[in-house]
Amino acid sequence: MNRQELRESILKGIQLPRIPSRKYGAREFSIRAGSQEIQTQKLQNAIDIISEAGGGTLILPSGCYRTGALELKSKVELHLESEDTILSFVNTEPEKHYPLVFCHWEATPCYNYSPLIYARDAVDIALTGKGVLDGGADKDHWWNWHHQVENAWSEDKPDLQMTDRMETRRMNEEGVPVKKRIFGPGHYLRPNFVQPIRCERVLFQGVTLKNSPMWQLNPVMCKSLTVDGVTLSSHGANNDGCDPESCNGVHIVNCRFDTGDDCISLKSGRDRDGRMADTACENVLIENNEFVDGHGGVALGSEMSGGIRRVLAVNNRFTSPNLTYALRLKTNARRGGRVEDIILADSVMEHVHGAAVHGTMLYEDGRNGDYLPVFRNITIENIVAHGGDYGIFLEAFPEVPITGLVLKNIKIDGVSQAMRSMNWKDAVMEHVEINGKQFPRPGFVRIEGVPFEGARVRAAWQACGGQMECSFVWQVSRDGEAWTDKGQGEAFVIPKGQMFVRVKAADHRGNREGSRSYRIVDAAAEDKPGSGAYSRRRLLCRGMLDGAEDVEDGSFVTRRILAQMMMPMADPTRENHEGEETCSRAMRIAVGNGLLALKDKKRFCQEDHVSRQEMATVAMQACGVNYRNASSTMPVCADGDQVSNNYGTNVARALYFGFMELDEKGCFDPDRLVTMGEAVDILNKVADFAGI
Repeated sequence: MNRQELRESILKGIQLPRIPSRKYGAREFSIRAGSQEIQTQKLQNAIDIISEAGGGTLILPSGCYRTGALELKSKVELHLESEDTILSFVNTEPEKHYPLVFCHWEATPCYNYSPLIYARDAVDIALTGKGVLDGGADKDHWWNWHHQVENAWSEDKPDLQMTDRMETRRMNEEGVPVKKRIFGPGHYLRPNFVQPIRCERVLFQGVTLKNSPMWQLNPVMCKSLTVDGVTLSSHGANNDGCDPESCNGVHIVNCRFDTGDDCISLKSGRDRDGRMADTACENVLIENNEFVDGHGGVALGSEMSGGIRRVLAVNNRFTSPNLTYALRLKTNARRGGRVEDIILADSVMEHVHGAAVHGTMLYEDGRNGDYLPVFRNITIENIVAHGGDYGIFLEAFPEVPITGLVLKNIKIDGVSQAMRSMNWKDAVMEHVEINGKQFPRPGFVRIEGVPFEGARVRAAWQACGGQMECSFVWQVSRDGEAWTDKGQGEAFVIPKGQMFVRVKAADHRGNREGSRSYRIVDAAAEDKPGSGAYSRRRLLCRGMLDGAEDVEDGSFVTRRILAQMMMPMADPTRENHEGEETCSRAMRIAVGNGLLALKDKKRFCQEDHVSRQEMATVAMQACGVNYRNASSTMPVCADGDQVSNNYGTNVARALYFGFMELDEKGCFDPDRLVTMGEAVDILNKVADFAGI
């Protein structure tokens, strides 16, 4: 089915609400603008009466209306008539104004504070007009319940929500009956802004949402949902814009997203609950929207255990350098579920902060689970993008490679790294250009082994964008400037009288990529892979021990030495000029590249030592695989409760990639200081991974 046929098929299955034409004024129910009275009861009474009378539209004229939670009922449209019409939700005494109701929280069914606008099992409902819904959330209300770990070096602050969030996860996984999943008063799960559950023929049109406690629009298991011309502007933690969950027939059009998390995020249940419900989010059309700020523009997951399928996103505009990813796929081995039959096309991404296309199965819990997800039949075509860490970043577990991937007519420039393409199977790539180079092509070319006279070394590389075979040319140099071809083939014996060696790989299309230059070092008997001496000499030939050759393995490594070792991994033009103390240039470059972070936002503390949990984040920042917007998922280990939330996800990933290991007791020992020998071993693995 082509794009036009898919679009027509989706739209054919979506119906607008059937609401009687009768209009009701606010004054008919003694609802008055500008009153300091909290008018929840009057507003709800009006909605109830209109619904019982057969339906119609309740019109709120210009002015501010203070209220608590409202429940939309069948055949009722709530219309905010003017741009000056404000429905202002109170942010104090939540137990009084937001009663306990059945709802979904992060795709887990439970009982919690009512969403600010709620509906359940209703048909033909609408929220329309030019007005504003102000959720009342700010740094002192709702948002202060949760500290979101935004990036690798986020501060470790108290998170009131964490205990309750983990309790929902436990209840989900253990199958605790929903009627026993009671939160609300005494707990810290923030309510969603607007959440209709199991409703049919739902319309949100024209209104503006701001200052949301949690997710903004979160329709759950709805049919025939239209979101048209809505502005979603809220920058608190987890302030997703529109999250249709297990919905069938969704049209999101002409909207503007300026959010503190994903702009649009399609979902279909979390973990066991999602697999038991087995209700996909499907038949979704996303078109003519503007994505200004957020983590992901169009995101799929991570709560997608019921599957996501038949999604068409076309003619969208991604206009801000603050947007992290334009298309984002995120899941893990606790979720299961399939993401399939997805088309992203005909869109311009003027600025992207992270990647134009980003997909990973290592989100949050990563490989720690028994339910492998699936990415298949994903088409991305007619895309122009600029900027970011990556052009295209798509990775899957080796057991479940991405299949049916089609990339056509894509032009991306201004990115730091072109592509990460891990575990793609039979991908189709046509007219894909990133930073002026055509793909697929060889990438991450490096030399394996320690190069000394008479040593036999080998070429290593990755196929960026598909399967291919490569030929190799070896070059040597006495001064690092004038190079001579000296051999061909995957293996090479280092000749006498040379100082440097490098290798170039070429595919059958003539695309060429080369390794960095490696120093030829003195021969040594202990050059055995896996040994500490081998790791040291691997760093030596890469130039990663300059200034640190004499630091003993048993001594604790300092931030200054670590920064010096990582210089070959860093962009020297990205130097941090903040901070008050005098420090090495290597330290400023390491901080500028995000490999290390300032302490207290201004101190380099270059003689401080480094803990193992800090080292895990160093490793993940240095390996070239940047997972922005880190979460606080804990690693699976005997002492996981001792790992700080802000380091948790990077510890888990450093273990998964094999950069670090648990001890014989299954402990990570997060606060133990890292020795020079450990740092050498870790950075050697990181450099191999990154193709350094």
